[in-house]
Amino acid sequence: MTTMTEETKELLEDVINEELALEFIEEHGEDKFAEYYEKYEALVEEYCQGLVDGYIEDYFVDAVEYFEDSYQGEYEDGAEFAEQLILDCGYINNNIPSWVEIDWAATWENLSYDYHEIITPSNRVAIFSNNY
Repeated sequence: MTTMTEETKELLEDVINEELALEFIEEHGEDKFAEYYEKYEALVEEYCQGLVDGYIEDYFVDAVEYFEDSYQGEYEDGAEFAEQLILDCGYINNNIPSWVEIDWAATWENLSYDYHEIITPSNRVAIFSNNY
């Protein structure tokens, strides 16, 4: 790694996880470190590094500010998310007769233009809104 600026060295003194901070600097540079690391570290603490890194890989590091607004939760797959979303919005009540079949995978396909899936380290699907 190249020599760090004094500003970066000072910022490193305040981080909780220096190893994580150094990885961040190596991956994204000192400018991005100064601007986004504090939020990144808080998200890694609350969620997990694999999920946050996956989000950054798909949306870029400057989108880390929108992670929490965009994050919709973890599901087995997009179909499970589609079902929960439709139920939460009140479009369908829980009293659907057992003989009625709803194609949640097709519903997810329709929704997938507005949402994005990231596979989590636990092999679940994290859903993010593309409309943040």
